[in-house]
Amino acid sequence: MTTLYIAEKPELARAIAAGISESSSTKNGYIQCADGTLVTWCYGHLFEFVPPEKINPEYAKWNLSSMPMSLMPIPIKPTKKAAQQANVIKGLLSKASYVINAGDPDPEGQRLVDEVLEYYKYKGRVGRVLISDLNATAVRKAVAEIRPNDEFKPISMSALGRAIFDYVYGMNLTRTCSLVAQDLGYDGVLSVGRVQTAILGMVVTRYRANKKHIKEPFYDVFAVCNFNGQEYRFKLSPSEQLVSKFPDKFDDKNRIKDQALANQLAAYVSQQGKGEISSTDHKISKIQPPLPFSLSSLQREANRVYGLAIDKTLEITQTLREKHHLITYNRTDCSYLPTDHHRLAPTLLDTINKLVPSLQPVIPYTDTNIKCKAFNDKKIEAHHAIEPTESSKANLNDLSDDERKVYELICRKYTALFLPPAENAVSKVEMTVGNFLFKASRTQEIKKGWKVIFNKEGDVTEDENDDADSNGESGTGDLTKLQQGQFLDINDAPLKQGFTTPPALYTMDTLLQDMNNAAKYITDERLRNILLERDKDSAQNGGIGTPATQAGIIANLYSRKFIKDSKKNVIPTAIGEEFFDALPSFAVKVDLTAYWQEQMDMLAKGTTSITQFQDRVEKFVNSAVYNVKENGLNIKSVNRVHYSCPQCQSKLRFMAKHKFWSCSNYPTCTASFPDVAGRPDLNAKPKAKAEETDHDCPKCNKSKLGKRKSDKGFVWYSCSGYPKCKGSFTLEDGELKPLEFKKKTKRTATKKK
Repeated sequence: MTTLYIAEKPELARAIAAGISESSSTKNGYIQCADGTLVTWCYGHLFEFVPPEKINPEYAKWNLSSMPMSLMPIPIKPTKKAAQQANVIKGLLSKASYVINAGDPDPEGQRLVDEVLEYYKYKGRVGRVLISDLNATAVRKAVAEIRPNDEFKPISMSALGRAIFDYVYGMNLTRTCSLVAQDLGYDGVLSVGRVQTAILGMVVTRYRANKKHIKEPFYDVFAVCNFNGQEYRFKLSPSEQLVSKFPDKFDDKNRIKDQALANQLAAYVSQQGKGEISSTDHKISKIQPPLPFSLSSLQREANRVYGLAIDKTLEITQTLREKHHLITYNRTDCSYLPTDHHRLAPTLLDTINKLVPSLQPVIPYTDTNIKCKAFNDKKIEAHHAIEPTESSKANLNDLSDDERKVYELICRKYTALFLPPAENAVSKVEMTVGNFLFKASRTQEIKKGWKVIFNKEGDVTEDENDDADSNGESGTGDLTKLQQGQFLDINDAPLKQGFTTPPALYTMDTLLQDMNNAAKYITDERLRNILLERDKDSAQNGGIGTPATQAGIIANLYSRKFIKDSKKNVIPTAIGEEFFDALPSFAVKVDLTAYWQEQMDMLAKGTTSITQFQDRVEKFVNSAVYNVKENGLNIKSVNRVHYSCPQCQSKLRFMAKHKFWSCSNYPTCTASFPDVAGRPDLNAKPKAKAEETDHDCPKCNKSKLGKRKSDKGFVWYSCSGYPKCKGSFTLEDGELKPLEFKKKTKRTATKKK
């Protein structure tokens, strides 16, 4: 009986092999343990959905008449990068009598191994092991608790459901919107996605709220008292009764917006002349260190402190983990560490002391007996937070400047866990003046604690709840000198005028923060709670996108020119705003994610089947496509003159990426023309068609080669099966050799010294 573990990633496979066997040998694509157990791995998903044209050849050409596309059930195929490893697993499955699914303990981890078994039609016994900690002790404990894989089929189906919806929705809506827009003169692709378009909606909504904001005044009423040579300032806290009595005189934050009312209240306070201290509260507030980094919080911090793009930070963490072995798994949405990892603190702090000079002065003051809330097994599902590793062979000289910065941020957060809490003295005092309540508060730092290692530029992104009262007024006297029941003379009752401010434009930091808390924009409480419940043990709080996908989604919005940078802000482009206006409202709201999360939850609970789910997806997507086809898109700023192809009279389309005009009837018509000042040069000499030859294409072995000649006399051969086959060759001494295309590189001028 041969047992085969299939891990989600190579590092987990190595941890499993080390946990179940004292000795093992690494083969090509798997590990063989001393007892004969085999351990292999995936690289995340080894399979992907096939493109639409593989489902139906009619979909090879984008055509509005073929929309909506009927794509289900969607076949899968190995990705190009994973084909070799997929083939290794195929061979191992033929030998295995017992397979253990060792994907990450979440729906996606379950699915990516299940799809391997389904693709290769494995019929043997299958178990499931749940490993979230690569520590050898934790691995051995998990391996001792293997459960039947069938128990986890529902969550596998929920992950499949998510992928199906995103694929069918994205493919259909992107093609439909792009084709409708292109008929209006738009050059390019209007990419639609469940998460991507909702993010665009957030950016547009915030931008418009900022620009349309009208500054309005509001007024704070104060009671100023003097006692023992100190001045005390108390601010009026309007009661619910007062606000409800004059609802039109207060804004949504219960601030007085009517100056006449504010003057009346101030006059009343002056007439009273005295106020009674009705309550006092003085305490020492201990502020615990911030939690370790999830990928998203690290991306936010690196962007805010060092201006690093979020995809750059993702790339850096990948290098720090895979090449330098300095950090643990990076694509995590968790901010907690396994309880057992607390014992690693002395070793990890010693490593930090050796590798991070800026932290060396503080390491002697760390206390590894401190065990803060960051160590919590109950908060960990698939992965734990990012933490440094014990890497005795590491050399910081091998790191780039940006890599050192990100590594130091991670080490700084980890080191803070073993420093004392920061302490503030917080005082809150309430004073009654007639029928009105006034408040004052004061916060003073007593001990910096862990904050000593964070300077102003590199402070933490998490909110620090220091219990300061927003009703307080800075500059008030020592509130600890006041006692309950004491009366104070009121010397003045001034007004302070303020002005409302618009919602701040997004920065990359605040956009990421809102993406991870997007549920707050859902008005339907039931739908909002669906996302909040999903993320209850996650670093997200009703978020959209995952830490592993957010960078790519935002990059796509930039590449499609839907959003752009303005100074340090993220704002929509003109076409981004028009696209937002043109799409159905459901497409640009977070509600769509919540609704389909509910459908996926039904799959996870087994209350609906994948077939029923697919029927709902098809019905929903078809309705959305017909909506766009019938009602069109309200896109105006991209209209341009239509140009017809001189050869077949079809419309010419501007290929913005490569700056030329191509016939929309391609590949039936291959006419193309250079761009001159935004117009096709129809007088340019058309490219000569390839001369047919008897040579078979060595690359695809299906089509003949065509002989081509450049303006400068260079001769080469290209496959007539283009674009399916992109083989290009030269004929040298009667032998066809692949033609290598060299990218143009910029020459750097050197100045003479």
